[in-house]
Amino acid sequence: MKNDVVADLEWVAEYWPDLIESRIPGTRRPWRQTDLTPAAIAARDAQARLERFERSMLSLGASPAPVDVAILSSMLDLLVQADDLAAAVAHVAGDSPLPPPGPGELDARPYLLYAARRLPDDLVEHAAPIAHRMVEQVARALCMVYDGQHLAVTCPWCGADDVWRVRELPGGMVAIVCEGVCDPPPKEVGTWWHGQPVWPISDWERLARRIRAAEERAA
Repeated sequence: MKNDVVADLEWVAEYWPDLIESRIPGTRRPWRQTDLTPAAIAARDAQARLERFERSMLSLGASPAPVDVAILSSMLDLLVQADDLAAAVAHVAGDSPLPPPGPGELDARPYLLYAARRLPDDLVEHAAPIAHRMVEQVARALCMVYDGQHLAVTCPWCGADDVWRVRELPGGMVAIVCEGVCDPPPKEVGTWWHGQPVWPISDWERLARRIRAAEERAA
């Protein structure tokens, strides 16, 4: 479980620059494309990383443009969660807490990465739902997923095409659900819903690798 929590925190930190950009109304969000193959997803993410490489972080006060209030609210909430989690980690680990964010500072990455790198085993169960909720919050804010989104892939277990959909399940869980006649090995499934295999966001990187491997074997 600890590796999953660390991966979630690092994922939120990686996409934080996109939240910074998205606070400006009208920012292009490439995640609105509804049908993406794993290859297209990998290419999109690689391009996003290249674009971010030379982009400097801007504080809220550095932008003269109006801001998207919903995005700003999400960022502030995420920053508070990251700061609180980092403070809890520092307390248990016996470290000095990180300085709180100053006025106009909207960079949660120092707190996210500190929590990821110093997370004590005693705090894993406490941190897991927080990190998972943060991932889902970022994914929604960036329009990376929406309920009912269709994924143009072939399921490697049931062999059917176009049976994967993104669903928002009870409890706010955002997940991929295979809607085919599918019975993967238990070790390959995150959970189940109405008898269908389900993979929460935290499983998507592993799932993408599984799909790419299947496509390479087929090719």
